[in-house]
Amino acid sequence: MFELRVLTGLHRGAVLPLSGSSWLVGAADDADLVLYDPGIRPYHCQLKMSRSDTADRIWTLCALEGPLCNAEGHAVAEVDALPPGAPFAVGQIWLCVVAADTPWPDEDASALSTDAETEDAPVESAVPETLPAPRSPSSTHLPLWAKGCYLLLSLLLLVMIGSWQLQESVAMPSAPSPQDTRLTLGSLSQLDSVLRTMLRERELGEVVKLAANNHDRITLTGQLTPDAQKKLERMLVQLHQRYRTALTIDNRTQLKTEQLPFQIVQVTGGSRANVVTADGRRFFVGDEIDSLRLVSIDEHQIEFSGKQQIKVNW
Repeated sequence: MFELRVLTGLHRGAVLPLSGSSWLVGAADDADLVLYDPGIRPYHCQLKMSRSDTADRIWTLCALEGPLCNAEGHAVAEVDALPPGAPFAVGQIWLCVVAADTPWPDEDASALSTDAETEDAPVESAVPETLPAPRSPSSTHLPLWAKGCYLLLSLLLLVMIGSWQLQESVAMPSAPSPQDTRLTLGSLSQLDSVLRTMLRERELGEVVKLAANNHDRITLTGQLTPDAQKKLERMLVQLHQRYRTALTIDNRTQLKTEQLPFQIVQVTGGSRANVVTADGRRFFVGDEIDSLRLVSIDEHQIEFSGKQQIKVNW
């Protein structure tokens, strides 16, 4: 299981479990990951997941209404292959895609290293102020013991400044770690009730069926249209944003495929392309069959139009 993490901004620490294949990020209420930071557009960008020939996940990013930056901070329109763990910026907000069991970075260590880098410059600039100004060739040279004292005092001053800066950086309070404020669903009955309510709100209660299995799993089944399937995927993402549960939700719904109300037994191409149905009727391009109009016939496909567009390979 992978998740999309918010690393900076007003929603730092927020997590979006990545269930499905496409997610919208933006300030719109119906976005999968909602960000209200300044500069975030309603539909800022889209994250997609596909499978390679070896069944590995391939993550891609596409800018929609707002700017994107890759891990190096360069503005890009899209990222073809986003490695898990690589950060990217949506406007001024940094996000990343990681496995759900990946620990969050140690903020104390990163704060310490940042402070140490910013404090190096004052230490180095303090050294020349303690060293004696160079004398002209005509002036008298200092004795060897005086030069040794100056060198010893300079080293002692460097050690004192470095120790003081290190103590100050360690004493800085660390930022509070993000807390999981999601509600807990500990039983199948609770999860079943929440799922049924969310399905009814989206008018999916009649087409999606729920079944409890093995006391730790709920299976979703049904034949869905493409729009209904996308609506169900967004619903499951929002469920994981609002609730925390150790129970498994197994989405086994399938895409509903439309079929012709008749059977084609013969296809003829050419200038007078036509089809013959099982009941002996012959129809040419432009004819209407059972509320479906025969649009075209090419070398590999027959196309009908009506309430929906149906393409049949032959």
